[in-house]
Amino acid sequence: MTNSVPATKDGDGTPVSAAGTSARKSSARGSAKSASSRRRNRPGPRQRLLESATQLFTTEGIRVIGIDRILRDADVAKASLYSLFGSKDNLVVAYIEELDQDWRRRWEEMCADRPKPEDRILAFFDMVIADEPQENFRGSHFQNAASEYPRPDTDSEHRIRQAAMEHRRWCRDTMADLLTEKFGYASRTLADQLIVFLDGGIAGAKMSRTVSPLETARELAKQLLYTAPMMYTI
Repeated sequence: MTNSVPATKDGDGTPVSAAGTSARKSSARGSAKSASSRRRNRPGPRQRLLESATQLFTTEGIRVIGIDRILRDADVAKASLYSLFGSKDNLVVAYIEELDQDWRRRWEEMCADRPKPEDRILAFFDMVIADEPQENFRGSHFQNAASEYPRPDTDSEHRIRQAAMEHRRWCRDTMADLLTEKFGYASRTLADQLIVFLDGGIAGAKMSRTVSPLETARELAKQLLYTAPMMYTI
C-alpha cells in the first residue's frame, strides 16, 4: 500500500498539497529576496528626498507640501531629512539648485551643435517651448518658487528666493556674454530686454496654456538679435 502525504489546508479551509505549500513558501522567499534587492539598488535617502521634493513641488507647489508627505513619498525617516538638510526650507533650496544645474546642463546639450551666439541665445526660448507642453504649462519653476515667498521673513526664505533669482541671473549673464561675442561690445541692456521677452513668454504660455506667447517672444528676440547693431553707434 502506497503511503500518501497528508494535505494541509489554507486559510479558507481548502486542502493544499505539500507540493503546493512548498511552492507558496518558495514564492514568498522569492518575493522577499526581490524586495530586498530593490531596496539595495534604489537611490540613497538624499536622492530620494530630492526626487520626491521635485515631483511634489513642481506639480503641486512648495508651501502646500508638508514634511510628512515628502517623507512618505520618499520612504525616508524624518531623522534622515534633518540630518541631510536640516529643514524643509533647506530642502527647497537644494531642490531649486538641482533644477538650475539640470537646466544649465540641458541648455549646454542643446547648444552643442549651435556654434553661433545668436542661435545659443535662441536656445533659451527653444528649451522652454519644448518643455512647457510636457510640463502641463506650469510655467517657470523658478518664477513659481520665488512667487511663493513674495515677502521672505526668515533667512532660509531669503535663500529660497536667492536660489530662484540665481537661475535668472545666470540666464541674463549668459545672454549678455553671447551678445558681446556677437556684436563686439557690452550688451547687458539688450540682455535685459531678452530676459523680459523670456519671462513674458513663459507667463503668457502658463496663462493661455499654449506655446504661442513663447513663439512670439522668440520672434521678438530674433528681431532684436538681427537689428540691434543699427540701434547703436560703435
